[in-house]
Amino acid sequence: MSAAAAMLRGGVAARIDDFPVALAFSPDGRTLMVGGGEGRIYRVSAETGSAQLLDDSSPGVLDLAWQPKGALLAASGQDGAVRLFDMEQATPAARVLHRSPRWPAGLAWRSDGQQLAFGSGKEVLVFGADGQQQHTIAGHSVPLSHLCWRGRDELIAAGNGALFLDRVDSGAVEQFVLEGIPQTLSLGADGRIAASGLADGTINFRYLNNRKRSRMSGYDGKVALTAWSANSRYLASASTGATSVVVWDFGGKGPEGSEPLQLEAHEERVEALAWQSSGALLATAGKDWRVVLWRPGPGSRKPLDIQLLDGPAGMIGWSPDGKRLAVAQPSGAVRFFSLSAA
Repeated sequence: MSAAAAMLRGGVAARIDDFPVALAFSPDGRTLMVGGGEGRIYRVSAETGSAQLLDDSSPGVLDLAWQPKGALLAASGQDGAVRLFDMEQATPAARVLHRSPRWPAGLAWRSDGQQLAFGSGKEVLVFGADGQQQHTIAGHSVPLSHLCWRGRDELIAAGNGALFLDRVDSGAVEQFVLEGIPQTLSLGADGRIAASGLADGTINFRYLNNRKRSRMSGYDGKVALTAWSANSRYLASASTGATSVVVWDFGGKGPEGSEPLQLEAHEERVEALAWQSSGALLATAGKDWRVVLWRPGPGSRKPLDIQLLDGPAGMIGWSPDGKRLAVAQPSGAVRFFSLSAA
């Protein structure tokens, strides 16, 4: 199926007794884990729409991360704990890996699923898939709010005014100026550029190979959403309250001195955006009840498809194979869409 001719087809729906704040698909795309702001975690079938309560850990879920190519689900919460669930079990029991007065930040599996990392205050903690702690990386000057992996042995972390490049094997920490409070941290699949949406309405780009820095400005509010395309060419972004999506093109000479793509289809603020993990499609969802499918590119600014929900959207996420899209609403509704030819 050509991405240029794709559209969304509505599938099953579910409802949970909480407002969704975190989503994580299983590697096969058949199960969606939904974490709620009041602490409940649900297992939702993307095929039947059935929803099963997995855990209830007040006061609230922060993040969920399913082990790539594996069966382990990691969950972080406002109680300061990081828990691990074996999803191959019929009734998975929580194993507490870590608990702290500080909220865990940036829950992330390495791409091979063998290590799990997260921030705790000014430290990065790394655990093996067996649940044993392997590394503690100190030396960060500020508490960490965001984190992601870069290859096998490096981590990118961010906190107020600073971006860090950490070596897991040696514990070395390199610090860069961020010039603001990070709202997001996104790293392209090629590992070249770390993008941070900032509270002052700018995006900070750090070219990690040569350490060059660039900034893009002009947003009307905090840059709360950033995401890279699968080929690392495009960065989609949106600020709080914005009805449009701004897409920067890093092909050729890069975006410096050029005009970004402005994607216009929402009538109220954009709440979420997500690229296929392998593919060229971008999905956005808004307070205007709309889910919009795009294929951004030179001369391509019009939506491929628009679907209407029964209320505002909150979060969206693609299955790992890019064939299924999940949309979670503040009401607790969870809806699935599949791709079909136009």
